[in-house]
Amino acid sequence: MILTIDIGGTNIKYGLCNDAGCFLQKGEYTTPQTTQDIIESICSLPFDYTGIAISMPGIMNEDHSNAYITGKLSFLSEYPLKDKIMKIKNCKVTLENDGRCATWAELSFGNLQNSKNALVVVLGTYIGMGIVIDHKVYEGSHLLAGEYSDAHMDKEKTYKNTMAAYFGKDGLKRATGLTGKELFDSLDNEKVYAGFNEFCGNLAWMLSNIQLLLDVDTILIGGGISAQPKLIACIKENMNCVKPWFSTLKIPEIQACKFNNDANLLGALYYYNNNTENY
Repeated sequence: MILTIDIGGTNIKYGLCNDAGCFLQKGEYTTPQTTQDIIESICSLPFDYTGIAISMPGIMNEDHSNAYITGKLSFLSEYPLKDKIMKIKNCKVTLENDGRCATWAELSFGNLQNSKNALVVVLGTYIGMGIVIDHKVYEGSHLLAGEYSDAHMDKEKTYKNTMAAYFGKDGLKRATGLTGKELFDSLDNEKVYAGFNEFCGNLAWMLSNIQLLLDVDTILIGGGISAQPKLIACIKENMNCVKPWFSTLKIPEIQACKFNNDANLLGALYYYNNNTENY
């Protein structure tokens, strides 16, 4: 059994998996705010397993032993998380970027199995991305590909001007006044729907710009909010609305990730299964 962990800015999700990716146990808890508390929370999970596969935000270093992280989890930046947990649990541990984990899951088991070029966009506390080129996950020259949360709308150097602020949970709440869990019970409210439509419209503009750069055949939307069909429908509608502004735009297939909130956990498992031969 493998313990899979998804470290997010708000919650840590976990799942006890067999090699086939079937969950025997799943759960989540609020993300602790110190490195020591995060390590203790992971190491104290009461399961028997032979290894730990971790998904986390940030830019991985070359040997995937830590990550450079900004924002809410900056206290974890460049912290030797893998080595600390390996020393405590005496088992194999892997770390991989969360956007790429979601992409690995969909490429290997999910809605990208027949896709050649694709983009995975994970809407959570921040925004994660994974890029597929020629049916392979693209990491970039410095393991930086897909780190779109830190991209800025213009030269103003503040968090509120980043993609994370626009399309993470703060952006959704700013547009609608509600969290993702509250939102879809309130879309009959005209004001709430207007904010929701504005959020999806802005997202459609962002995706259109990226599509002009990458020309993918599929865009998958992940994160807990992606389980709501109304989100995917609204993004599609807004993509069609912005198309007249982009004369060369080819709108790709847009759908939800098959695994929604489980995508990062399954992708972490896939990465673990394919990157532990030298441990």
